[in-house]
Amino acid sequence: MKREDVLRKGPYPLLIEGKEVPSLSGKTFTSIDPSTGRALAEVYEAGPEDVDLAVGAACKAFESTWRSTLPRERSKKLMKLADLLAARVEALSWIECYDAGKPIAASRAWLAGGPGTLEFYAGCLLGLSGETLDVSDKTLMDFTLREPLGVCGLIVPWNFPLSIALLKMAPALAAGNCVVIKPSEVTPLSTVELGALVAEAGFPPGVINIVNGPGDPVGSALVRDPRVAKISFTGGTESGKRIFREAADTVKRLTLELGGKSASLVFADADLDKAVAVAYTDIVRNSGQVCGACTRLLLEESVADAFLDKLEAKLRAVKIGPPEDPATEMGPLVSSAQAAKVRKYLEIGKAEGATPKAYVDLAGRSDTASDAFLPPMLFHGATNAMRVAREEIFGPVLTVMRFRTEAEAVAIANDTRYGLAACVFTRDATRAMRMVRAISAGTVCVNTGVRSSVDAPFGGFRESGIGKERGKEALLDDTQLKNVRYGL
Repeated sequence: MKREDVLRKGPYPLLIEGKEVPSLSGKTFTSIDPSTGRALAEVYEAGPEDVDLAVGAACKAFESTWRSTLPRERSKKLMKLADLLAARVEALSWIECYDAGKPIAASRAWLAGGPGTLEFYAGCLLGLSGETLDVSDKTLMDFTLREPLGVCGLIVPWNFPLSIALLKMAPALAAGNCVVIKPSEVTPLSTVELGALVAEAGFPPGVINIVNGPGDPVGSALVRDPRVAKISFTGGTESGKRIFREAADTVKRLTLELGGKSASLVFADADLDKAVAVAYTDIVRNSGQVCGACTRLLLEESVADAFLDKLEAKLRAVKIGPPEDPATEMGPLVSSAQAAKVRKYLEIGKAEGATPKAYVDLAGRSDTASDAFLPPMLFHGATNAMRVAREEIFGPVLTVMRFRTEAEAVAIANDTRYGLAACVFTRDATRAMRMVRAISAGTVCVNTGVRSSVDAPFGGFRESGIGKERGKEALLDDTQLKNVRYGL
């Protein structure tokens, strides 16, 4: 689809109390197409006063209707929204293609799972319940109730904007909460379009609200508002720490899905072709802008050269180009600013003694002239003490290291402040289970890549965050448990 076929003519609005509205100030910001560097759309920018209205609308909807809506009715509305979303997946895929620079084939594949997210929690909520406890005091009947928290503030990143908005919104609504969503100011357009489907799905006004704008002041206003019971944030670790500190003033519930520097451990007995395919995906998928990607590649010394020969051959053949081309495998990064951060790490790595190597020459190509395009790259000769092995680069770059023993591999994998995910490639089942137990990460994958799904929990250890998204655990995290002790 052409840009004019899927984009709005005027500024993209806020959604407050069921109505698409401009910001009170009338201020707008510009969304940029990273593949061209040109303006794509204007978006109304919320201020603290708009956040105040959105939170107030959510509180009103929670108290007046949504908290008392029967589970089967909440389920029906989520299912209706899933149907409406399914009918819009193609258009939304093109919007993210232009707004985030995602190759259209990949954008379609990612957003195809959006309706399933809503359907999963529409089913899960019907089984949400407390339990009866056989306590030691026989004069009491003791039982628990699962109750909603109230208003949840959902702060969404730019790398998978609509998919992550749905992953946060669906369990919150299923549990009986109302939400205020803050999309990333870098890629807000698809989430605004989600708001256009809300009234059609039958949600009462104020159950779902959307406020566009930067983290300061929009996100901060959500975090500081005492009426907001929970913040769910996906993004960088430093931003997550600021939210953690600010949320302490009102003792908010938090789900923080933060940064990662995950390791992929490839042993000599591994299926090298399978391991190479995963490493290739981690560097190419979404131009490496994936928190769960294994960006530290740990290779057993005896197979390292053979592995790298295979991986480098694949990287040289990757199709980089305009995201609207169906043949494109790797488009631009989300912005020229993000690409500049990655280029800075190339200089940092070289200064530390590592050797960055690019595998596609983009020089002179008119279709990749935007500063946001980068080729896939590997850092050779790195050690785990280097910044390029310790800090999240968030681009198409993997840091390659070698090991000789299992113990050395585990020590390198765990020597990080993060703990989001890890991969292990080995045909030895006993070793695989040793690795699963030894590696300190929220998700450990054996002989497969890190691919999260809505029906399994995902979340990290240490500075990779707290709480879980996806799975039944996300639904439980959006409730509070009440104990009832009834005298007989």
